[in-house]
Amino acid sequence: MKNLILALFLISSTQLVYGQSKKVRLLLEEIKSEWVVDDNNNVTYVKVIEVPSLNKAEIYNRALNYFVYNYNSGKSVIQTQDENLGRVVGKGFYNDVHIGQSILTTYIDCFHIVRVDAREGRARVVLSLTNYEKTLVGGDSGPTLISTDVNSEFPINPKGYSKTVMGKAFYKSHKSALQTLESIEKALKEGNTSIGIENDDW
Repeated sequence: MKNLILALFLISSTQLVYGQSKKVRLLLEEIKSEWVVDDNNNVTYVKVIEVPSLNKAEIYNRALNYFVYNYNSGKSVIQTQDENLGRVVGKGFYNDVHIGQSILTTYIDCFHIVRVDAREGRARVVLSLTNYEKTLVGGDSGPTLISTDVNSEFPINPKGYSKTVMGKAFYKSHKSALQTLESIEKALKEGNTSIGIENDDW
């Protein structure tokens, strides 16, 4: 039965190869200069955050606290923490960045790696979108799980299938990545709770 589900998925995907919607074209046009593909063929974002009032250790601790607060589920984990280097690396995911409807319903999550490097008075954040996890639901059997690299899917791969579905998934993953960068910047500048709590002279 799983073969039948995969066959239906491939048929519906093939029908959508050339069916990129006008809305998706406009969405992708809107963000085309906001991301780059790195040497490992991952979609990558780099942001340097100036925090002149903090030293390297303070920035590192705030970065580590950000990961503890936000990367603490089964799919989101801290992978590296090196105080000497001032580096924290975590793997996370954006849940249900898009839900595609055709013959089957496809729930798409997007995994990412984020690295924070702390120095005196500043930090560099590098975030890479790495792979999608698609859960196909429909038919007589249970859900089918498919994992693909972001760079193998549309729009990074212009020949990728399901252009409308994957174009929307990429757009929403991109927006989630930008929100992550903003939340890291806020955490480094203000702490991970609130200014009142962080600055409270208890």
